[in-house]
Amino acid sequence: MAIPAIREDTWVRTDWESFLALQSEPVYERSKFYYHHGWMRVEMSPVGPAHAEDNGLIAQVVGLFAFRCGLRFKSYVNVTLRKSGSQEAQPDLAYYLGNVAQLPPFPSRSNSPIDLDRYAPPSLTIEVAATSLKDDLTTKRALYGELGVQEYWVVDTQSGRVLMFGFSQPGDVATELERSRVLPGLSSVVLEEALHRGQAEGDGAAMQYILDL
Repeated sequence: MAIPAIREDTWVRTDWESFLALQSEPVYERSKFYYHHGWMRVEMSPVGPAHAEDNGLIAQVVGLFAFRCGLRFKSYVNVTLRKSGSQEAQPDLAYYLGNVAQLPPFPSRSNSPIDLDRYAPPSLTIEVAATSLKDDLTTKRALYGELGVQEYWVVDTQSGRVLMFGFSQPGDVATELERSRVLPGLSSVVLEEALHRGQAEGDGAAMQYILDL
């Protein structure tokens, strides 16, 4: 199959080999790629300030909360998660949470996608939605469930809401959550308040709010 014409933020029908070939094109070096049951989506750079601010804030809040709870964790920004031949995603943020011995032994400093046929998926993936909210709540939600993540969050930059979804096992229908299962004690209300304070008063205010819980 020939490499398809790309329309930004639209799912396009293609096969796996054409999808991989497109990723190697220099013009798409900074783009985000998704593949789900024969359909591809490419999200182009640049990223505006609303997305960039909320992405940075939520990353700091999640990391600080996990540290405050004494959890071992590894965090990744825009990492590629791949099930070869069938599925691929590039979440804004991904977290492995829990005992460090359970974390995948990735090759040191490798830039290859995380091979989910070899390694466990992240505990948590997060998408920050500035222009992609509808897709983040539909196709991507199904995609992350099939990739085997335990939780998936969507941060809506327009409304300031954080939507949490949990999966009992790969392929399950998502269950909307009020409180995280992978970060016990952290609720969507707390996350939304931390984001609001960070946006209004700076990142330090969000960090202090989490420390004071």
